[in-house]
Amino acid sequence: MHVLSADHVDLAYDSTVVVQDLSLEVPQGQVTTIIGPNGCGKSTLLRALVRLLKPKTGQVVLDGQLIHSLPGKEVARRLGLLAQQSTAPEGVTVEDLTRRGRFPHQSFLQPPSPKDQEAVERALALTGMTALRNRPIDGLSGGQRQRAWIAMAIAQETPLLLLDEPTTYLDVAHQLEIVDLVRRLNKEENRTIVMVLHDINQAAIASDHLIAMKDGVIQWQGSPAEMLTSERLGDLYGTRCDVVHDPETGRPHCMPVSRVWRDNPPAPRHRSTIRIEGVSTGYEKSTISRDLSLELPGGSVTAIVGPNACGKSTLLRTVARLQSAKDGELHLDDLDLRRCSQRRLARQLAMLTQGAITPAGLRVDELVALGRYPHQGIFRQWCDRDEKVTWDAVCDCQLAELHARPVETLSGGQRQRAWFAMSLVQETPVLFLDEPTTFLDINAQLEMLDMIWKLNRVDGRTVVMVLHDLNMAARYADHLIAMRDGEIIAAGHPSDVITHAMLRDVFSIEATIEPDKRTGRPLVLPRTWLSSPGESRGAMQAETMDLAAE
Repeated sequence: MHVLSADHVDLAYDSTVVVQDLSLEVPQGQVTTIIGPNGCGKSTLLRALVRLLKPKTGQVVLDGQLIHSLPGKEVARRLGLLAQQSTAPEGVTVEDLTRRGRFPHQSFLQPPSPKDQEAVERALALTGMTALRNRPIDGLSGGQRQRAWIAMAIAQETPLLLLDEPTTYLDVAHQLEIVDLVRRLNKEENRTIVMVLHDINQAAIASDHLIAMKDGVIQWQGSPAEMLTSERLGDLYGTRCDVVHDPETGRPHCMPVSRVWRDNPPAPRHRSTIRIEGVSTGYEKSTISRDLSLELPGGSVTAIVGPNACGKSTLLRTVARLQSAKDGELHLDDLDLRRCSQRRLARQLAMLTQGAITPAGLRVDELVALGRYPHQGIFRQWCDRDEKVTWDAVCDCQLAELHARPVETLSGGQRQRAWFAMSLVQETPVLFLDEPTTFLDINAQLEMLDMIWKLNRVDGRTVVMVLHDLNMAARYADHLIAMRDGEIIAAGHPSDVITHAMLRDVFSIEATIEPDKRTGRPLVLPRTWLSSPGESRGAMQAETMDLAAE
């Protein structure tokens, strides 16, 4: 059994200390999940445990030896890491990326062995990526990319596996699959697994042991059943939380309590309605949606849900003209979105994209200020209005203390808030948000969704967002659209759309549906997945190898 521990470590980036005097011994043979607010040091601690960050003081010990005294290749044979945000070289395929997990096991210039290929095939099968093995990473959906990186980590075949936000960008079914895979790797192969998760409910399902961090310090640790209480979560995240127990499984399920939500009508606004008529979407030769027609109600909050690669993000990107519609018509009221100028479009519609890449060295305030570009003249004169709107957005997104920091030095949640602030300063009547709560802790999710709610209810903005969290979609949306395989399966009020039949048909999951005691809207408590939804429906079950038989 391999032992990993940290002894009185201080962790910092330059002069900024993130983790202070922290000691930890990872429980052997268990699944441990680190939770806590954005910026509390979760990912920083993980980086230190795998030797990517050297402690300023203290030490990390692996199997009784200082980890920084061991050769890198030796560490990589014992420890595998899935980083929070990774970038593959252009053109690298899924299989190429997965094969890179075998490098620690190979000698210099040694070609892949049959054992290496067997490990690659197994990792692709376990993650449901065999059918996509020849696809370039940069041509995949966010969820598919995440599963490709997980495949690489599994192919490394290490007894210790550290995963930083492994379920990011995944729909509810694929989240359950990854959680199930983690449990199997732990129980059937005796791997010790450490994860960072912002989703407390996934942590409750996956974990034997929880570690809660705040301000660089461990606050408490123990089993999910003992630790996940309204009081503890409220103290940890600074927000009220309801903890509901699934009547079927007894598992705790956390729902943060909105500070502003009320089930009142949208702000009166009859414009900014988007009409999509006979549109086909896709990438190059690949078509995702054919002859799609729908209306996104003006002045309302619309949420689009569905499995990975079903066409949600592609639809938003097509309407926002980040990629071309293959045919059909797109209108925002009387404005022809396919033919209007780019500047006019940017004054009407702002979009927060998924997984945006920031140029190196760009500061937070500089990134946010880029959103004012559509409102400036040819010489980009900066006026008092630009200054006020930019600073207001920085403050509203709680970035004032970080405004001079390079964006690449921020946590995932802080980066997400910076990109959201940039979309706000465009001051458009329509706001498209592709996974706006990605990487955010529950308090930051709540603050962002409350802000979106107020943008609609108070300012009358039309908001369309893609969300993987069905419960947040049910709570905040006036209009819910469920997609699968590029088609609209259901649309309407969340109470009408979220049914057991829809969950089985669209997501291939079984769940308990309870009324949310705060809103009366549906509250989904997922139990198990039936098969892989979307583009890989059934593939993961058919291709998954029996770990116990190995």
